[in-house]
Order: sequence, then structure tokens, then C-alpha cells
Amino acid sequence: MNRILFDALDNVNEGVVVLNEQFKILFWNSYMEYITEIERKYIIGKSIYEALPNFNRNYFNESIKSLMNNNNEYKLFFSATMHKDLVNDNGKFNLKISKLGKGKYKFLFLEFINVTNEFERVNQLKLYINKLSLLNKKLKDKEKIIRKLAYYDKLTGLGNRVLFYEIAEKILDNCHRNNSMLGLMFIDIDNFKSINDTYGHTTGDNVLVEVADILKKATRKNDVIARFGGDEFLVLLPDIKNFNNYKIIHSRIINTKKRIINLYGNKINISLSTGVSFYPQDGKSIDELIIKADEAMYIAKNVDGKDNCFCSKYIVGI
Repeated sequence: MNRILFDALDNVNEGVVVLNEQFKILFWNSYMEYITEIERKYIIGKSIYEALPNFNRNYFNESIKSLMNNNNEYKLFFSATMHKDLVNDNGKFNLKISKLGKGKYKFLFLEFINVTNEFERVNQLKLYINKLSLLNKKLKDKEKIIRKLAYYDKLTGLGNRVLFYEIAEKILDNCHRNNSMLGLMFIDIDNFKSINDTYGHTTGDNVLVEVADILKKATRKNDVIARFGGDEFLVLLPDIKNFNNYKIIHSRIINTKKRIINLYGNKINISLSTGVSFYPQDGKSIDELIIKADEAMYIAKNVDGKDNCFCSKYIVGI
């Protein structure tokens, strides 16, 4: 019967060792020979600490002594994660220790379970996850670039028409719920075609960039600025209390020192015409407000002269 049992233990796919009460090796199966490269004929009768030097650690010594001397049966488990290099420097092994027998004859049954492949799969999975994380970051970066191309004007860095409508609709809904006012400024660069024709499109582009910078510095933090197209800009003014609040913003725009610039030896005066409309007085939608502000801007440009502002609430018959 013992021969059959030993033959069975010799063919299991894990290391099996049986120790007596003095922790001498009574059985050392073929798998232990394979993973340690120590034949059983050289190891039977020797101490487990001589066979496996890495086993000679205080917590192992105390644990197996306690297990051997404890009358109540229980088992020990040592994971390869916490207890490295138990058998050799290459493999990862979980260790289960059980006590066999009672009374006069007691033995320890050690099972060394090879989990090296599991560790490799975990490491491969971690590597795969890291690659996915890196790929995800790259995709998010590309998404930001695509979003910037889709929503921002490449020349001035301002929001474009698409972004303006998305934000403006949300602000308009909020004004409708709160029964609050909303101002919209339509700004056009005076004589911009003449600047392009006289100095070239590169100078014209520089003027557009300067105007964008002027608007950024003149407006409030919550105001929304966009390049609507060509030399036209929009400024959305939420949280205004009355019709005259826009004048503060317009005054900052007109009085900025940057409106006279030197480009390639050419002194250019930046002149702006502005029209203003208001929600809900001038319209219930963003398009209606833009139309009213555009009409007011043309009056400012053609009636009052260049570099002026006109408010839609004074337009009669429109």
C-alpha cells in the first residue's frame, strides 16, 4: 500500500516532501528532484534546512514547530508573492504544509505548487494593461487635438463658431430658467480688406491675433469670445444687470493701448465697429441675437462712423 501511495505522490505535478518530527526528509518526490536538481538518494534523512537553505528563516522555523507541536490539526500556507525563492531563484512556488498522524508518530506533509506561469501571465497582463493605458493616453491626447481643431480657431486660439453655439445655447437656457439678461457683442475690424490689400495677408493675420488678444484682456472671466468668421468676432456677456453694462467692456476694448501696433515697420491703427443685442428683448435664440447685433454693428460702422458701438435697443423699425 505504501509503495502505491509513494508511486502516486511521485507522479503528481507538484513537489511533495514528508518530514518527521526532527524535520528530517522521509520522502522527496520526482518533481522535487526536477525543480531542485537534487536526487532523493542524496537527500533522504537530511534536514529540510540542508536541502533548502532558503527555508531556514525564523518565521518558517517557528511556524512548522508550532504546527508540529499543536494538538489541534491545522495547515500553513506561504504564498510565492510574500515568500520568494523558497526552492530556487527561478521559480515561484506556493507552499502548503499539513500535519499528518497523531500521538507518537507525527509528520509534516509539504506541497510545493509551481505558480511561475501564473506570475508570468500576471506580469504579461500588467504589461498589457500598461500598454493599454499608454494607448489610452495617446488616444486622449489625439482626442484633445481633434477637439481643438474642431472647436478652436487655429490662428487666434479663440473658440470658433461651432464651440460658440454649443456654449451659447447652454448659457441661453440658463438665462431662460433664471429670467436673466444676456448681452451679445458683434465686433468687426474696420477696413480689414484694405489692411490685407495694402500690407498683405500675413499682416492681416497678425491684426486678427492682436484683436483676439485685446478682446481676451478686455472681457470678464465668464464672458465667451469667439472668432465668428473672417474679421468678425462675437462676445457673449452673461450675468449683465442692465443695458448699459456692456459699455464697460466696450470702453476697455476701445481704450486699450494695443490698438496701435507696429508690424514690419508699418504703423497700423486697429479700429473696431461693434453692435450689441440683448436677450430677451432682441430675440429668444442665439441666431436672433446675432442678427440684431450684426444689424447694430453695420449702423455703428456706416452711420456713426468707424470705431463706434451701437446698441440694438435704439434701432427703430428693425
